[in-house]
Amino acid sequence: MIGNNEIKKLKEKLSEEKGKRDLTKNLLKKTTEELSSSQNYIMQCQKARIIVQTVAEELQKKIEYQISNLVSMALAAVFPDPYEFKIKFVPRRNKMEADILFIRNGHEGRPIDIAGGGVLDVASFALKAAAWSIKPTNYVMILDEPFHFLSRDLQRTCSQMVKMISTELGLQCIIVSHIPEITECADRVFNLSPILVSGNTIPKIHEVEGGNPKLLTE
Repeated sequence: MIGNNEIKKLKEKLSEEKGKRDLTKNLLKKTTEELSSSQNYIMQCQKARIIVQTVAEELQKKIEYQISNLVSMALAAVFPDPYEFKIKFVPRRNKMEADILFIRNGHEGRPIDIAGGGVLDVASFALKAAAWSIKPTNYVMILDEPFHFLSRDLQRTCSQMVKMISTELGLQCIIVSHIPEITECADRVFNLSPILVSGNTIPKIHEVEGGNPKLLTE
């Protein structure tokens, strides 16, 4: 026969177990809601990632076309048998990297491995201009002897190419060069020569107009 004390203990135990059950139910409900919320968050993140990837791919294609087209156009404007320029974005080490290639007759390779200095000079200038055109900042580009490896017979066409790109992009190019053919298509040309004043050498700048120098500063 069960005594009153034992019945009381059993009731207390039952009440304790019911409390544990209710606590477990509440915890299960909360966990289920958190799981559902996390699953919804993951789904939204996956959708957002797809959108970001799509936009990124479209942007990369646009950049690839814009840069490749401009550099290829510059090479074609200067060289009789030009390389085609191609830039490809490739995922490496959890980030995007750009591969720069020259293509000719179906064969491609790294510019530094297959092209001469003059070709690299022209491509380098056009690449700078193309990169600037993506996010224009200061509308002036200053270059020091940018075409010093280019052969003499191509320097005039190179000058025309610089003028074409400068006009097309609305980019002012200030070029330092000792080669007259490179400055042939420039809007303004200045000659700088050293003079000795009071034992000090200072620059003397003349603007060239129709072959006749005009003194600007002393």
